[in-house]
Amino acid sequence: MSQPPAPLKVSQFLADKRLAGLELTLSVASPVGLERPILSPRLQKPGLALAGFLASLRPGRVQVIGASEAEFLKTLPEPTRQERVASLVASTPPLVVVSKGNWETAELFANFCKAHEVVLAVSPANTSEVIERLSSALEVLLAPRTRIHGDLLDIFAVGVLLQGESGLGKSECALELIYRGHRLVADDVVEVFRVRQDQLIGQAPEKGRGVMEVRGLGIINIDQLFGAAAIRDWKPIDLVIQLVPEETLPVERLGLDQKFTEILGVRRPLLQVPVAAGRSLSLLVECAARRHLLLQRGVSDMGRAFVEAHDHVLKPE
Repeated sequence: MSQPPAPLKVSQFLADKRLAGLELTLSVASPVGLERPILSPRLQKPGLALAGFLASLRPGRVQVIGASEAEFLKTLPEPTRQERVASLVASTPPLVVVSKGNWETAELFANFCKAHEVVLAVSPANTSEVIERLSSALEVLLAPRTRIHGDLLDIFAVGVLLQGESGLGKSECALELIYRGHRLVADDVVEVFRVRQDQLIGQAPEKGRGVMEVRGLGIINIDQLFGAAAIRDWKPIDLVIQLVPEETLPVERLGLDQKFTEILGVRRPLLQVPVAAGRSLSLLVECAARRHLLLQRGVSDMGRAFVEAHDHVLKPE
């Protein structure tokens, strides 16, 4: 079931590892400010607000002060400059970030941020990099998300989600695929979140990353057994393969019926594979991933082409 993201506090956002490269230094930080929620994944460069149009400010957004804002403030008379900065900070944005290590501009904001308990941070990175990293992190942290039962693997660069009832061999199939050189993302529980409207990203829960539960073996550490190259932190979901008992699934020999499943309102191709004694599930999953790649590259569906050619031969003159 889809669930809205939990409120994102400024302290949680600043602790996210995706921001490590920005080398953020907190100039002003108070307990109240660090607990303030960030409501939107979109950032704002408050040039219009600093020019006097305060109606352009959007609540709950991180404000980024770049070189252009800093240079514009220098052109204003001192009383006007102080008044514009005070008005911006009085709107209590959750976080103000000054780029390019501009401590002179940060000092201009510092007293007002202290008065309104707004967190102020400075980064030596260029404004474009600050915006890119902050936006990417917020997009993930504030994305709609859900949890799904299944295994997610990277197979030939295709994100394949294996689903099916317990006991059908999902984990055993995933283990054999890892042995064949593919990479595990998540076993048993997959956290899925939607970004950019139609992209589904899957990852393992924090405590379950890099481990699998296999009947007869128990909990195994994939990193220790196969090396760090056998796991990855996340992967877009491209294809869903559902394992079903053979006796419950009508036989589909030609594979012409394209099915889809919906996750967080986004459709993904669905392939149902019957499970029976003697069938190599890992080989079938590999072939399905290769076939998906070919279809994405525009290669015609061989099954459909075969049926059309067959019908043409049988068609009476």
